[in-house]
Amino acid sequence: MKRGVRTVIILFAVVAVVAVGGYLGYTRFAEQEGEGPGFLAFLSRAGGAGRGGPEDDGEQMFAVPVAVTAAVRQSVQESLALYGSVFAEKEVGIPTSVGGKITEIKAEAGDFVEKDQVLAVIDRDQAGLKFAPVEVESTIAGVVKSVLTQEGAAVNPGVPLFQIVDMDVVEVRVDVPEKRIAEVRIGQPVEISVVSYPDRVFHGTINSLSPVLDPASRSRETRIRVVNRGYQLKPGMFAEASIVLRRRDDAVTIPLAALIDKEGSRAAFVIEGEVAREVRPKIAFVQGETAVIEAGIAEGELVAVVGQQSLSDGDAVTVAEVKE
Repeated sequence: MKRGVRTVIILFAVVAVVAVGGYLGYTRFAEQEGEGPGFLAFLSRAGGAGRGGPEDDGEQMFAVPVAVTAAVRQSVQESLALYGSVFAEKEVGIPTSVGGKITEIKAEAGDFVEKDQVLAVIDRDQAGLKFAPVEVESTIAGVVKSVLTQEGAAVNPGVPLFQIVDMDVVEVRVDVPEKRIAEVRIGQPVEISVVSYPDRVFHGTINSLSPVLDPASRSRETRIRVVNRGYQLKPGMFAEASIVLRRRDDAVTIPLAALIDKEGSRAAFVIEGEVAREVRPKIAFVQGETAVIEAGIAEGELVAVVGQQSLSDGDAVTVAEVKE
């Protein structure tokens, strides 16, 4: 027999043995499982393994894991945060009404002075003439910001010798953008923060609104009056002003993270048992990381805050974590 024919016969025999062995093995497997032979039945069993059945709940296997938190009722406020600087509400220069020479200075920078307190004495004598000394007095009570002269200096009428600031009350000046000016009015409460006192909040009220807008910045200068107990707020400080636009003492709130953009509006998913229900809540306003709910979500309802991007209405879910 030729070598090529012998090789073909051997290969055919090997294939036949493998085929018979596979069939016998499958027949034994089918008998153990209580199924008759049949290739479609075998494929059905192999392909369906782990996808559900009498002992495998398919809904549980495909449930979306989510983290949830409860809607809570609390006091909230909507604020407009702006940045500005601290100014003295009153700052005056103290001049002399006569010319002469400073013979005595009675106040230094940083001193507190009363109204009508003597700050300096001027000798206005001239050659061959004797005049009574003239006292320079403060026209307001406050703190000496700067001394603009010195003993022995010659002074002229009308030239400021001292700068006095009233530190009892200060102003924080901020610029309100044009698109927000309708929300700001005189008398609104304002919370003031400065970097020098990071753990303290100062309270003031809006007492002045510019009648015109700055044409360059399209903003309206707004002045906030703050009672400055202890003189902790100092002119020149950088300040953050949070203008309180509205307050709610009994509002239902959820984390802003619970809301997703969907079809041009905001949606959230309320978890009821093991099912996600899509809602389109009415939002009163958003402050920081909190959304204030007008309607659509009730106090105590659980909303998804992680995993909600993968949800659709009616999806099965597994609550993996409850966040406080």
